Amino acid sequence: KENLMKAKQSQEVHKEQTSNADKFTTQDIALLVKAVKSFPTGTVNRWNTISDYMNLHSLLCKTYESKDIITKVKKLQSKEGDDLKTKINKQAYENFEKAQKQRIDEVVHTGGLSSRDTVNTCMAPDLGAPDEVKKRKQAAAWSADEQKLLEEALKKFPQAALGSARWESIAEHVSTKTKKECMRRYKELVEQIKAKKAKA
Repeated sequence: KENLMKAKQSQEVHKEQTSNADKFTTQDIALLVKAVKSFPTGTVNRWNTISDYMNLHSLLCKTYESKDIITKVKKLQSKEGDDLKTKINKQAYENFEKAQKQRIDEVVHTGGLSSRDTVNTCMAPDLGAPDEVKKRKQAAAWSADEQKLLEEALKKFPQAALGSARWESIAEHVSTKTKKECMRRYKELVEQIKAKKAKA
């Protein structure tokens, strides 16, 4: 009788484990992989923490227990898990290909612009007529006098003495450029000097 009862109990346990293992969707498996990486070996109450994480973030199942998690992780680490990982990766790639095909179809259908492109162009600042664009580019360019004033200001206002107020003082000295423009120009000059040193 004892052996019979033990056999029944083990069958019930096995049945319960297989039913719990079936409640993992592909999204839950991806979530489980993320959780296992987020809570590595050595984490206090690791499996309970992972099951809490799964219950919090899973869209379908909210009843994961630590034993379910351990069983599924062991299963994923086995040969069967390798097949499952391959299947999930294949499905993810197919979803990516489908999204790309939809975007290409959309581009062809709209005559060369996707909705993403049209949204970006609508949200971009209006640069106006080509003459206005030329004026803006010319305003961004540095004249020889402005460059000379920048170099003077860099010597006149050292970083150590002024700290964060340095660039405001430099911009005041140059007078035709903003603080950001002066900082940007300085960075460009530093990069040019580094490039020349690298060539030599």
